[in-house]
Amino acid sequence: MAGSLTETIHDLGKSLSEHCLDGSYDFPRRLCEVLGPQLRPDFRIGFVGVTGEAGAILMEPALLIYTSSSVVTDDSPKYVSSERVAGVIYAVRTLNDASLAEGYKLICQVKALPGHDTDSVAGWHHIPIGMIVACDCEQPLEELADSIATINTQFTSTRWADAISVLSRGLINHAVQFEGHKIGGDFILPNNTGAMQFAMYVHVVVASLGPYTFNRTCGLLFMHLGCFFKKTVLPTNEMVMQGVSRVAVNVRAYMFDATDYLVPVPEEMQQDRGYGLELMPYRIESQKGKLLSRVQFVPWLGGAAIRVYGDLPLMPFVLFLGKMDRPPQQIKTPEGAISSILPINRNQFELMLARFNRQSNMVSKREQPNWTVTKMADEGASSPFMARLFLNILDLRKSALQSKSELDAFDKPYELVLMSSITVRDLAREINDLIADHRSKVEGGIGVRIEGRVVHVDEPIDKELRRLVESFLNSSNRVMFTEMKEAAKALGLGITFFFKNESTFTNGVTALDGSDPNLAAYCWKARIWADMLNSVRNDMEHNFWSLPRVQYKIEQGRVVMIEPEIMGRPGSNFTNFVKDRMLCFVEEICVHGLQGRMPESISVTEIPVQKRAFERAERFRLCTSGGGMPLWEIEYHETTFDET
Repeated sequence: MAGSLTETIHDLGKSLSEHCLDGSYDFPRRLCEVLGPQLRPDFRIGFVGVTGEAGAILMEPALLIYTSSSVVTDDSPKYVSSERVAGVIYAVRTLNDASLAEGYKLICQVKALPGHDTDSVAGWHHIPIGMIVACDCEQPLEELADSIATINTQFTSTRWADAISVLSRGLINHAVQFEGHKIGGDFILPNNTGAMQFAMYVHVVVASLGPYTFNRTCGLLFMHLGCFFKKTVLPTNEMVMQGVSRVAVNVRAYMFDATDYLVPVPEEMQQDRGYGLELMPYRIESQKGKLLSRVQFVPWLGGAAIRVYGDLPLMPFVLFLGKMDRPPQQIKTPEGAISSILPINRNQFELMLARFNRQSNMVSKREQPNWTVTKMADEGASSPFMARLFLNILDLRKSALQSKSELDAFDKPYELVLMSSITVRDLAREINDLIADHRSKVEGGIGVRIEGRVVHVDEPIDKELRRLVESFLNSSNRVMFTEMKEAAKALGLGITFFFKNESTFTNGVTALDGSDPNLAAYCWKARIWADMLNSVRNDMEHNFWSLPRVQYKIEQGRVVMIEPEIMGRPGSNFTNFVKDRMLCFVEEICVHGLQGRMPESISVTEIPVQKRAFERAERFRLCTSGGGMPLWEIEYHETTFDET
């Protein structure tokens, strides 16, 4: 990229950031000087005020971007008319909550200027861009996004900031996602209501670009200005981002409500709790049963959209709904088309299909999916086990594993790991309950008798306890030494030595220390309890070991139960210890492997226990690698799974 525009912008941004951080110059003015030549000839940037039609001052000077004028020859006017204002930049050395609020206030003032609430003849829109640009920030980008979400609640979405750029870290802006599709490109926030709304989500995305943050900032700015004045000769986003990663993390999701303002996406639409079944399409067939297309009802805030898959046009279905207050529109998609948001409910949609059946030579039928829905457990996402080992791992793997073959290679062994882990956890619970219940009965004199110095146990638990312990040892050993070996292999973790004999392990972990010292240290310590588990299981399998019988003694005229031991620990203590270590091993090895497979500039951070959502108690979340969040590192511990 030597000599390219990308490198030119990069060098400008690097110099700008470095001199700003050492305090050697006035950052807002230097930013103005750097951007000025890049915006010519169609735009100017400067500290100017704004006047209205009668010359009244609407706004005192601020760092504004405005269109060049063929009439006014003054290159540095003190005031410009509001119609010429194409954007505002609030520039500050260090961004904090106070300066964020001040920047929002300025952006709201500019977006509220007259002359920007109608369509532009010269551009595709007439919306001034509002950006906050800082050298550094007092908090990580992800936490800054949380602060932005809070401040957004104080303003309508037509007044929100379009982007927040922290030159030393990265950029926060908006991206669009049409219902049923992946997140797409950058999104320009509308400056007025009443525009046609489609079934789409607007995401707040965070990108950690380091020294190329200024490139992304300029690219986004040029894109907005190119829409403001479509004859501009400004560089395209691709020209200033050549070879630079465009990967970002989505941290918030919004959708348009019935009043055309953005509101947070409801929880039931973020997490599929049967929502997918509600979206099952209808088959459109010929009289002979040939599938022609599919039509789908897509519920939305304030109405719904209609989507068609296949060759049939969308609009005939819309016409069967009857007259609308707002003329419906459509967007073509690779698989068909989707309508704008229509003021209809499901009942009206089904009446439309009934009318379609009567008045056309085609037939609509509800799609009957060939699914098998199997209950996995009597718990949901509020359970740490389900949230962390099921939902969290599966979500992370979607970002880390890029191809179907990679996903399949991991999913197959991990499904076995997950199912066996459920079995191990349930067996540990049954062992605990059996021992606790028996101890309670013995201490209460139920099922035991004392005759002289002899204790008679009428309800012994030895047979059942041995069965549970044997199942526990077999299941946990299978997770550790068979299924996790394959899962780790699918993630490219070179730890097959962990599951082999002592000499192979020692040689392997010593070699690993050179490339991944954190994982090597983890394996050294995890091997201690894994050896203990493997030793007991091998003794049971090959040396006729079995759990000792429950013992009893008489103390002060009462029978006291003595729990049998495994490897010097009471049986229930041993199974709880192994269960917790195994579950942590599964989670931490998988997350470490997935973390290493993440796209460039994306990593994983750990959510503190006290900050985890009750309804979805996940331990990890995606973050930018350079945005300031503490990146998780694998480290051995002996905290219980639920407390980790």
